[in-house]
Amino acid sequence: MTADDAHKPAELVRAFLANLQKAALTSNDQHSFEWRQEARQLRDRILTADPAALARLKIDGLWWLALTDAETPELRPEEGQIEFGQPKRCPFTLVEIAAPDFDVDQAVNRLLKSAATG
Repeated sequence: MTADDAHKPAELVRAFLANLQKAALTSNDQHSFEWRQEARQLRDRILTADPAALARLKIDGLWWLALTDAETPELRPEEGQIEFGQPKRCPFTLVEIAAPDFDVDQAVNRLLKSAATG
Protein backbone atom coordinates (compact mmCIF):
# COMPACT_ATOMS: atom_id res chain seq x y z
CA MET A 1 0.00 0.00 0.00
CA THR A 2 1.42 3.38 -0.96
CA ALA A 3 1.29 6.46 1.24
CA ASP A 4 -1.37 7.96 -1.07
CA ASP A 5 -3.55 4.87 -0.64
CA ALA A 6 -3.10 4.73 3.14
CA HIS A 7 -6.33 6.61 3.82
CA LYS A 8 -8.51 5.06 1.12
CA PRO A 9 -11.00 2.67 2.69
CA ALA A 10 -10.73 0.18 -0.18
CA GLU A 11 -6.97 -0.04 0.17
CA LEU A 12 -7.21 -0.39 3.95
CA VAL A 13 -9.69 -3.26 3.66
CA ARG A 14 -7.68 -4.92 0.88
CA ALA A 15 -4.46 -4.73 2.90
CA PHE A 16 -6.28 -5.96 6.01
CA LEU A 17 -7.64 -9.00 4.18
CA ALA A 18 -4.24 -9.70 2.58
CA ASN A 19 -2.57 -9.71 5.98
CA LEU A 20 -5.16 -12.14 7.35
CA GLN A 21 -4.49 -14.41 4.39
CA LYS A 22 -0.71 -14.15 4.78
CA ALA A 23 -1.04 -15.06 8.45
CA ALA A 24 -3.11 -18.10 7.45
CA LEU A 25 -0.76 -19.19 4.67
CA THR A 26 2.53 -19.12 6.50
CA SER A 27 3.93 -21.88 8.62
CA ASN A 28 6.41 -19.38 10.13
CA ASP A 29 4.98 -18.43 13.53
CA GLN A 30 6.91 -15.16 13.74
CA HIS A 31 5.71 -14.01 10.33
CA SER A 32 2.16 -15.06 11.13
CA PHE A 33 2.33 -13.00 14.32
CA GLU A 34 3.66 -9.97 12.40
CA TRP A 35 0.90 -10.17 9.78
CA ARG A 36 -1.72 -10.54 12.50
CA GLN A 37 -0.34 -7.43 14.20
CA GLU A 38 -0.44 -5.53 10.90
CA ALA A 39 -4.04 -6.70 10.38
CA ARG A 40 -4.96 -5.37 13.84
CA GLN A 41 -3.43 -1.99 13.04
CA LEU A 42 -5.20 -1.83 9.69
CA ARG A 43 -8.50 -2.76 11.31
CA ASP A 44 -8.07 0.10 13.76
CA ARG A 45 -7.64 2.42 10.78
CA ILE A 46 -10.67 0.91 9.02
CA LEU A 47 -12.76 1.70 12.09
CA THR A 48 -11.90 5.39 11.73
CA ALA A 49 -12.63 5.51 7.99
CA ASP A 50 -15.69 7.23 6.54
CA PRO A 51 -18.63 4.85 7.11
CA ALA A 52 -20.32 5.94 3.88
CA ALA A 53 -17.17 5.14 1.90
CA LEU A 54 -16.90 1.75 3.59
CA ALA A 55 -20.54 0.97 2.81
CA ARG A 56 -19.89 1.44 -0.91
CA LEU A 57 -17.08 -1.13 -1.01
CA LYS A 58 -17.42 -4.40 -2.88
CA ILE A 59 -15.88 -6.77 -0.34
CA ASP A 60 -15.74 -9.78 -2.67
CA GLY A 61 -13.69 -7.83 -5.22
CA LEU A 62 -11.35 -6.61 -2.51
CA TRP A 63 -11.06 -10.19 -1.26
CA TRP A 64 -9.84 -11.42 -4.64
CA LEU A 65 -7.34 -8.59 -4.90
CA ALA A 66 -6.17 -9.35 -1.35
CA LEU A 67 -5.66 -13.02 -2.22
CA THR A 68 -3.47 -11.98 -5.12
CA ASP A 69 -1.50 -9.70 -2.79
CA ALA A 70 -1.03 -12.48 -0.24
CA GLU A 71 -0.25 -15.38 -2.54
CA THR A 72 2.95 -14.02 -4.04
CA PRO A 73 5.87 -16.09 -5.35
CA GLU A 74 8.14 -14.56 -2.69
CA LEU A 75 6.00 -16.05 0.07
CA ARG A 76 5.62 -19.47 -1.56
CA PRO A 77 8.47 -21.06 0.46
CA GLU A 78 6.69 -20.12 3.71
CA GLU A 79 3.32 -21.55 2.75
CA GLY A 80 2.65 -24.66 4.70
CA GLN A 81 -0.62 -24.15 6.48
CA ILE A 82 -3.00 -24.08 3.54
CA GLU A 83 -2.86 -24.21 -0.21
CA PHE A 84 -4.64 -21.95 -2.63
CA GLY A 85 -8.29 -22.73 -2.24
CA GLN A 86 -10.04 -19.91 -0.49
CA PRO A 87 -13.72 -19.36 -1.21
CA LYS A 88 -14.67 -17.06 -4.07
CA ARG A 89 -16.72 -14.89 -1.73
CA CYS A 90 -15.07 -13.07 1.12
CA PRO A 91 -15.60 -15.06 4.32
CA PHE A 92 -16.08 -11.79 6.23
CA THR A 93 -18.54 -8.96 5.85
CA LEU A 94 -17.69 -5.34 6.49
CA VAL A 95 -20.14 -5.43 9.38
CA GLU A 96 -18.20 -8.33 10.94
CA ILE A 97 -14.86 -6.60 10.43
CA ALA A 98 -16.16 -3.45 12.12
CA ALA A 99 -17.81 -5.32 15.01
CA PRO A 100 -16.36 -4.60 18.46
CA ASP A 101 -15.80 -8.31 19.10
CA PHE A 102 -13.94 -9.04 15.83
CA ASP A 103 -10.91 -11.14 16.66
CA VAL A 104 -7.99 -11.33 14.22
CA ASP A 105 -6.78 -14.68 15.55
CA GLN A 106 -10.24 -16.21 15.14
CA ALA A 107 -10.41 -14.73 11.63
CA VAL A 108 -7.12 -16.39 10.68
CA ASN A 109 -8.37 -19.69 12.11
CA ARG A 110 -11.54 -19.29 10.06
CA LEU A 111 -9.43 -18.90 6.91
CA LEU A 112 -7.46 -21.99 7.83
CA LYS A 113 -10.66 -24.01 8.19
CA SER A 114 -12.23 -22.69 4.98
CA ALA A 115 -9.26 -23.49 2.73
CA ALA A 116 -7.81 -26.63 1.28
CA THR A 117 -5.25 -28.12 3.63
CA GLY A 118 -1.59 -28.10 2.71
